[in-house]
Amino acid sequence: MNDLLKWAGKLTLQAIFWVFILSIKYHGRPVFNYANDTLVQNSMVQTVDESLADLWQRLARATKVAFAKNAPDDAKPL
Repeated sequence: MNDLLKWAGKLTLQAIFWVFILSIKYHGRPVFNYANDTLVQNSMVQTVDESLADLWQRLARATKVAFAKNAPDDAKPL
C-alpha cells in the first residue's frame, strides 16, 4: 500500500511539473504548442494515424462479416 501511495505521489508531481514546463510562454506561444507542432502534427504521425484508422475499419468490417454468417457447424440440431 505504501508503494502505491509513493507511486501515485510521484506520478502526480511529474504531471504537475510537465504542466508547468509546457505552459511556459516562448515568443507568445506556450511550449506545448511548439512540442505539439513538432511531435504530433507531422507527416509520419499523420501517416501512422491514417494507416491505423484504415486497419481498424477493415478489421471491424471483417469481424462483422465473420459473425454475421453462421458456419455449417453452428446449426443446432432440432
